[in-house]
Amino acid sequence: MSIANYIMTGMEIYFSVDNNKEIIKIPYVPPDVEIFSPLEYEIFENWKGQLLTLIGEEGLREITIESFFPGKIYKWLGSIMLAPGYLDFFKRNRNKKFRIVVVSLSVRLNMLCTISDFTYRKKHNGDVSYSLSIKEYIDPVGGKRA
Repeated sequence: MSIANYIMTGMEIYFSVDNNKEIIKIPYVPPDVEIFSPLEYEIFENWKGQLLTLIGEEGLREITIESFFPGKIYKWLGSIMLAPGYLDFFKRNRNKKFRIVVVSLSVRLNMLCTISDFTYRKKHNGDVSYSLSIKEYIDPVGGKRA
């Protein structure tokens, strides 16, 4: 991948827990990470039999990341921790609120979230492939997006 292409499509993703007491950076973010941002709406029928759409608020955003945690040091990934450290972070904190920060030229996202699914498997080369699905968390007390 050329430097210009990375600058245009490169993305960094950070997770933190416990008010930034622990922060990790995802080692490799594939170029096709999708951020799902639904719009809530309701369709109903009026007294004339016409279908009408009532547009609501933005729904809870969701992100799924499918990538790998390295089982050994790869120079092209830079200074990172290895797969056991990432697995420990997500397993140990699975029942907590996370903060995800996504940074790229085209996307800026900073939100509270929870893990809705975390699937992983060790590959023959020692790397760990994974799929991590997160869903936005809205604080029930304040009811505001973070």
